Amino acid sequence: MEVMFTPFREPGCNPRFMRMYCCLGPLKKGFKDGCRPILCLDGCHIKGRYPGQLLTAIAVDPNNGFWPVAWAAVEKEATEQWRWFLTLLSGDLEIQNQGHYTFMSDQQKGLDRALAEVLPNSEHRYCVQHMYRNLKKKHPGLGLKDRLWHIASTTTVEHFNQALDDLEAYDQEAHAWVKKGPHPQHWCKAFFSKHTQCDMLVNNLCESFNAHILEARDQPIISMMEAIREYLMERIQKRRAAMEKYKLDGGPLIRSIVEERVKHAAQWEITWNSSSGYQAKGPRGAQFAVDLDKNECTCNLWALSGIPCSHAIAALHRAKKDPYKMLANCYHREVFFTIYDNVLQPINGDIQWPQSDMLELDPPASVTQPGRPKKARKRDVTEGKDHGKRLRKRVVIHCRKCGGIGHNAKTCKNPPKSSTEQQPSQQPAPTGQPSQQQQHEAPTKRRRVRLHFIITFSLFVTFF
Repeated sequence: MEVMFTPFREPGCNPRFMRMYCCLGPLKKGFKDGCRPILCLDGCHIKGRYPGQLLTAIAVDPNNGFWPVAWAAVEKEATEQWRWFLTLLSGDLEIQNQGHYTFMSDQQKGLDRALAEVLPNSEHRYCVQHMYRNLKKKHPGLGLKDRLWHIASTTTVEHFNQALDDLEAYDQEAHAWVKKGPHPQHWCKAFFSKHTQCDMLVNNLCESFNAHILEARDQPIISMMEAIREYLMERIQKRRAAMEKYKLDGGPLIRSIVEERVKHAAQWEITWNSSSGYQAKGPRGAQFAVDLDKNECTCNLWALSGIPCSHAIAALHRAKKDPYKMLANCYHREVFFTIYDNVLQPINGDIQWPQSDMLELDPPASVTQPGRPKKARKRDVTEGKDHGKRLRKRVVIHCRKCGGIGHNAKTCKNPPKSSTEQQPSQQPAPTGQPSQQQQHEAPTKRRRVRLHFIITFSLFVTFF
């Protein structure tokens, strides 16, 4: 835990609160015990009385879920704040300038410069979804979206160059935008380091964590920190209990990835060299070499993700081996429990907290934004307004004056409907036949006479 405050402003005034960093011991130990050397970084808004930014560092658990490591409440998102956060984070995790670690982000303000200063030897990946949002501002279209994702998903340099040529043939301006943008080592699998055993292209883990603490971010700083701690204490317990019921090796999400690749493995024809080498030949002349002793395939996907690719699965089937037993160690069930054994302990209420003899801090300066306070996140145009929720069924208003829709007779400015346009029930009946109103009134009169007779007879019986 680290707190930063402003220096003394003037005599008689306490220093103001500026920033607060939190990295709980069990979360730090869980990361060191089994998480892969990759951290997702993001910043989200604090929406309480004293607005600011919440910087987060999220790790990846054995089921590709999020394992929060550290977070900090800061006054704004800039290079200075990110430098302060990364310096404390690298000290807690003992990763001082090691090239073994990878960081993923949405290209936040000032983060590139802060990473270059604090951890210059680390790998920095960019979220492809964020790149696409920048691309479509100038070059919209689903065709470009599919091609950008195809380029980012290529796992060899040769396939990357081929996909880039296809984009140039489709749209030269979009191709120039991609060439002018960040180096592909930040966003394409073909240039990722393989030791992380994580081939993620998006920063969804941070987005998921931010969504789970949405209500907490609307509270004061101390209450927000406590709400986040309580949420994580319960989440760790629930995730661990769910995994205890799941008896198979490898988490449900990892096994679903393997099952999907098993389906694609059927299209590959395998040739064995009587040793550990297998040749996978597929449609449209595609061909790859697999080495089961080294857990490698020339498509590089197995090494990038730690999960056998479809070519390797086809070779494993030929060798009569179980693909699930060839998963990297970071996906195994025992590693999951090693991480989630680091539970958060309950604490007493604030009335039982130790009294501090330090100076009392004044709250940060309150900033009143113009207009109505906005609580909801600004959604992208591709997300849709309902965001998966059912729309409320609306009542259609009819005007009895003109018969129109969407207004009533009081606000109607249209001429009244003519008698020829009236409903058939309101038209007079032909001569010699009773109208519908007369047909309705006749049974009503008979019911009234019958009711009057019953009441009179009841009174007569009562008195006599």
